Amino acid sequence: MKNVVLYSRVSTDEQAEKGFSLRHQQEMLINYSAQRGYRILNHFQEDFSAKNFSSRPEFQKLLRYVQSNQKKVDEIIFTKWDRFSRNIEAAYRMIREFKEMGIEVNSIEQPLDLSQPDSKVMLAVYLVIPEVENDKNSLRTIDGLRRAMKEGCFTGIAPKGYLNHRNADGKSTLTRDPTVAPLIEASFADYASGVYSAEEVRQKYLKQGLKISRNGFLALLKNPTYMGKIHIKAYKKDEPMTVEGLHPALVSPEIFERVQLIMQGKYTPQFRTLTEIDEALPLRGFLTCPECGKTLTGSGSKGRGGKNTFFYYHCTRYCKTRHKAREVNALFEELLSEMRIEDDQQSVYKSILAERFSDRYEDKQTIVNSLHREQDNLYKRLEMAEDAFFEQKIDPSAFSSMKARIDSRLAEIKSELKEVSHRERFFEKHLTEGIGFLKGIDATYREGSTEIKKKIIQTLFCDKLLYHGRYFSTPALEDTIEMILFRDRRLRLLRIMEVQKVKEQVLI
Repeated sequence: MKNVVLYSRVSTDEQAEKGFSLRHQQEMLINYSAQRGYRILNHFQEDFSAKNFSSRPEFQKLLRYVQSNQKKVDEIIFTKWDRFSRNIEAAYRMIREFKEMGIEVNSIEQPLDLSQPDSKVMLAVYLVIPEVENDKNSLRTIDGLRRAMKEGCFTGIAPKGYLNHRNADGKSTLTRDPTVAPLIEASFADYASGVYSAEEVRQKYLKQGLKISRNGFLALLKNPTYMGKIHIKAYKKDEPMTVEGLHPALVSPEIFERVQLIMQGKYTPQFRTLTEIDEALPLRGFLTCPECGKTLTGSGSKGRGGKNTFFYYHCTRYCKTRHKAREVNALFEELLSEMRIEDDQQSVYKSILAERFSDRYEDKQTIVNSLHREQDNLYKRLEMAEDAFFEQKIDPSAFSSMKARIDSRLAEIKSELKEVSHRERFFEKHLTEGIGFLKGIDATYREGSTEIKKKIIQTLFCDKLLYHGRYFSTPALEDTIEMILFRDRRLRLLRIMEVQKVKEQVLI
């Protein structure tokens, strides 16, 4: 008497179809076993979709069962080969694994004697047909989803702040989550103000019920779904695109775009109410933590009277870096006093810079000549492309693509030539203003408002400063100022470091 294990399976979309039900398969397998006098040891039933064996919980139970009862089990039977697998490679591998245990596998409606070489041809046919059908279904599904997304439907799991919903036309879309949506809206508004970091905003609304991780919150801020859009990824020959969605927006396009600029470091709010903390922490946002490389923020510590009496520059709550604002501010003002140029030195520094500019003029002229030659060549290429298009030697799409590339490069060259010309024309003015600016830089900073102080910092330093306790360092200074300050001497309280060295120092 042969001992058999029964296996039946339906995928999620097959459960309602006639001939695929688990009960129907069970009846067929039991009747087949009874007619042949087989002894049924166990029966495993799978009732959801899975692309491979490892994703099927019932099949994994079957596998563990036969491994524990290898000597008892003679054969595993099922109705058709597509019930066993729709992946030819995975099926061959599993058949081989059972064969090594001395166990046969077979279909009762498509029986094969796998000990005969010719049977392997029919096995390949039985396995590849459902795999091909699976691939076709997958392509049809992808095409259907992309078509729906192009019409503004949302086909995935609703992001935070939304709930999955079908509109009056039965189309899949989103509706506002009344609990979370207001928190999302407030989060975007707070971050768009430029006052808070992303982590500060996350922590603020985490306490109010917006449960989300740090990386999850950053991804949320980049998600165009929140401004009522649907992003469609590139597929085959289709370029990626963003279309108008059927769902309501939680944030305006203006706020969303401002958030993207802030995240990229390309936007600085121009107007906002200054607070006591702003006055006490003028360097907030301009200092980098030497331990972890993140931008230092700042806050005040309340004294007995309930007012902020002690101010500190500090890193995030995950980093222990913390400095007294009074000491950092005093050292920075001392640094500015070292950058001051005395009256009797102005003419000397002006001649040094003029000489430096003269040395570079020949190099600039070479660049200008090269740009003009490239510009002429591009105009010639455009004329040739137009002739070929009118003579029907190239199709319209190829001509449009070529013209777009040439026009783009011509615009870049025009911009580069304009910039070079602008630098030459305003060199004298730039030189005089630069030296005049440094003449009383320390006093201007000390007596100026918080906004003036921030503008001075932005003018002097192209990148953020690292504070090391006794001195500052920066990857770069504004070009003209660097030439003035480091022609004869090096500042005691400032180190100009290569960007790579700064990165290495942060990593250490």
